Amino acid sequence: MAFCLVSEADLAAALEMMSPQIAALDAAVELSKEPMEGNILYMHQSREPNPKNLAKQRNLFSLAASLPLEDSTIIEIGFNAGHSSLLMLFAHPKVRIIAFDLCEHSYTEPCFQILVTAFPGRIQLVPGRSQQTLPRWAQNHRNSRADLLHIDGDHDPHAARADLRNAKAVARDEAWVVFDDTCFSPLRAVWNEALDSKLLQVPDRVKFCPTNRHGIARYHRPKPKREEPLWDLAPALAHRGRMRHVLVLAPTDHGQDSLLGYVSRHRLCKGHTSKQSKLVPNTKERHQSEWLSLPLCYAAEDPILVQLVAPHFSDVQQINDCFPIVDGALIVVDCAEGLTEDFCQVFQAAMAHNIQPVLFLNKLDKLLSLEPNNELCYQKLSLIIDRLNDLLATSEVQAPNSKRSLHVDEGNVLFGRGSLSVAESIGGWGFRLEDLLTVQANHKGWTEEQVSKLRPRLWGEHFHDGRRWSDRANGATRGFCKLVLQPLREIYGVLEAPSETGMERLRLLGVVPKEDLVGNAWKQSAMEAWLPLVDTLLNALALKVPAPKAPPANSVFYAARCVESLDGQCFALGRHVAAQAIAPNLPHVTALPGSWLLNGPAAVPLEAALSTVPGAMLGLSVDSPPLGVALTVG
Repeated sequence: MAFCLVSEADLAAALEMMSPQIAALDAAVELSKEPMEGNILYMHQSREPNPKNLAKQRNLFSLAASLPLEDSTIIEIGFNAGHSSLLMLFAHPKVRIIAFDLCEHSYTEPCFQILVTAFPGRIQLVPGRSQQTLPRWAQNHRNSRADLLHIDGDHDPHAARADLRNAKAVARDEAWVVFDDTCFSPLRAVWNEALDSKLLQVPDRVKFCPTNRHGIARYHRPKPKREEPLWDLAPALAHRGRMRHVLVLAPTDHGQDSLLGYVSRHRLCKGHTSKQSKLVPNTKERHQSEWLSLPLCYAAEDPILVQLVAPHFSDVQQINDCFPIVDGALIVVDCAEGLTEDFCQVFQAAMAHNIQPVLFLNKLDKLLSLEPNNELCYQKLSLIIDRLNDLLATSEVQAPNSKRSLHVDEGNVLFGRGSLSVAESIGGWGFRLEDLLTVQANHKGWTEEQVSKLRPRLWGEHFHDGRRWSDRANGATRGFCKLVLQPLREIYGVLEAPSETGMERLRLLGVVPKEDLVGNAWKQSAMEAWLPLVDTLLNALALKVPAPKAPPANSVFYAARCVESLDGQCFALGRHVAAQAIAPNLPHVTALPGSWLLNGPAAVPLEAALSTVPGAMLGLSVDSPPLGVALTVG
């Protein structure tokens, strides 16, 4: 999740919801008869709230909330009475905290037990001096790494310096570090020393609430001297929470190839290494993606690896074989053509495997050009969404405890156009309703109150007669038609017959075509400048598709397919899954040394220094496997 600074009002609401746990911690301290050390909420040896720590509270809460939903860990040095741990546990629904504390206060253990009861299985306390216990813990937990390190322990400069350096051994690449009490000059000197020595670096693009009471940075990861195509992806390859495995499903020739060509051109891992192997294309047909595996890098600050798996859309067996290795599906539908019965069967089969769908209603411009009536366009779009939701409801019987649906106001339905063609890979534009509302609000200067009133009226039975809103048509215009389709029609109208006045109006809106293009490419490039698709689509997949879960102890490496390289090597594309999740008696082959990332047209070796976590989708090198079938590798 991207970092977003919590507002004072939202923090106050969160603290109010935490009040029972805060009261329990305070009562445990009072029962101990010991004065409580100062903490993130209170003054030193007092229950008086410390207003100077408001910025610290907002920053720490926001950092914890921004961590990936799965597989995230916080290490805290200095538990004290547990108030900062409570803040972070409340901010994130699944994060685990490993707390190190001297445990010299009699209230520390009772406070810890209060949090254990409130957040079972999510917090651990390691007693002792952190300068000894943290290195020992790191030695015994070599596969455990932290996303956030909150250092608020011994205030002796030598001890604080040791904590900062020792913590790096248990930190993930580019983990966040919050170093407390930099308002004290000895600790501020330790912090500045860490920055000057390049142990830490302060990111430019993340804005925190200003304060001198703690420092925030990341552990520095120097760039390699030689070009390394997977360097940017390293933090994602080592973190299940930063991975998304997504199957691409579409009816025949609904524009999925142009879409995949477009996103690959913009977000496929770049770079070249002499060790990589070029792959034989998956198919040479015109209407089919060439490559089975497309790993895309989203959000460079905290990268997420969105791995698209694109089997042949008419090969039902190949599609079915891909179900165990994915957690989500990108559904691409030409909204002018609609759904086919064959595709609905494939979709229903996929949903029975508890796969989370994200729908892209492609070629919206085509629908607008073919159907001049906005209301009929809405009905066509609504029919597609309703049919898919009916199929989802049916599949819930086969995938119990799975609550999934496609709703335009929940961000898992997008509208737009993938690209003009596979060859050109330009003109990709698209939006969720919230995206379009935001750009229009910014342009027209709508207030937050106006936006909040319009938001629920963008879809469904909401009509405007020119003066007021109603839930009945009675000759009025549907909100989606008025606020979404009609503005798009007007933009295309100007692009079809450009005038100086019209183009200036579009320029102010941000609809600016590329000057070196002509015809349809010129028009679509203007839409791409206004509503660029690639990051909007990847953001929807990152938010709505769950990260892969840790494979169980009885897991096996299951490969949906093997692909060949031009130099004769074979790679099995798959991941570790539970043995009961796959068909019995599959062919089994032995893995050769090394693992690879199947990066579109090439297999890129994962160097020994580049760690990957169990559950990652990889290519394993195998010798003479059966082609065209699923198999296990060991």
